[in-house]
Amino acid sequence: MAPAKARLDREQFVELSSLAVFTEIVRERSLTAASKKVGLTQSAVSQLLKQIELLLGVELIDRTARPLRVTPAGVRFLAYADSMLLEARKISTAVRQSARAAFPKIRLGLTDSFASTFGPHIVPHLQSRAEQLTLRSSGINTTIREALLARELDLIVTTDPFDSIDGLERHELFRDPFLLVSPADYSGLSIDGLRGLAHQLPLVRYSRRSSLGIHIDVHLRRLGIEPVDRFEMDSSDTLLSMVTAGPGWALTTALCLLHARHFVGNARLDPLPGPRTSRCFYLIARREEHGDMPQQIARICRSLLVEKVIPDMKTIIPWLNNDLFKLESRLEN
Repeated sequence: MAPAKARLDREQFVELSSLAVFTEIVRERSLTAASKKVGLTQSAVSQLLKQIELLLGVELIDRTARPLRVTPAGVRFLAYADSMLLEARKISTAVRQSARAAFPKIRLGLTDSFASTFGPHIVPHLQSRAEQLTLRSSGINTTIREALLARELDLIVTTDPFDSIDGLERHELFRDPFLLVSPADYSGLSIDGLRGLAHQLPLVRYSRRSSLGIHIDVHLRRLGIEPVDRFEMDSSDTLLSMVTAGPGWALTTALCLLHARHFVGNARLDPLPGPRTSRCFYLIARREEHGDMPQQIARICRSLLVEKVIPDMKTIIPWLNNDLFKLESRLEN
């Protein structure tokens, strides 16, 4: 048994570096010339050739001939050596390309307001990191939530923290502050002023089917405000165009406002009176299925917020403060 095992070991282990030296010996037909090509001494090259022949148990190079002559076994071995070295180079190239791409495939779901504001900036970042990129957006959180749970998406950016579902990893991205949108002739309002506005003009509100609409309802109840409720909208575009076109007011967020910036018109934009309120955006993924991809994408999103999105917002909301977007912990770059 021992001799057979030793023979098997000899046949299996010829290192790639030794193969590269052998191919140079064959091409140069000279140990001296081959040694110069590979950067070794002639003695070292000769020793490597002897080790290969010892491992294989056959003569590969006839050293008595000038120039050196390749034996039939050497010709056969050269073909295998060239093939193995070519495959090694292909593997090396593929690994380097994968390191640059980082992720072979990304299927990412985004809420509409995030997709329209971050999408133009995030796509170039992700395309350079993925062999295949798929983006899906929806105005309703539950749509991309269901797609994640059905494994139709790998990651989603949402305001739903998925608190009740195990087996997920959550990365807080940033907070999206609520703002007051009112007719142009209204000045900045206190809470009492907002209560008066709520009695005078109808609230143009987000649908009660949406998490945004529910959040606004809860906040207004905390403030003791019962608005005249006449208009209920599913999109920020429609909501802002309604406030601009007629008497009414609305609560929206900075990201929704940027998403629908072309519909702002002459409406007045102010900080929400009273206690600050905001919604939080999360990146959600199935735990331990995507390596560090969720963390990398979360970092990209936070950086884009500071470098691209907030500056865009300030063109329409000059008084906007970066601190309004910070999480309880420091906002990461």
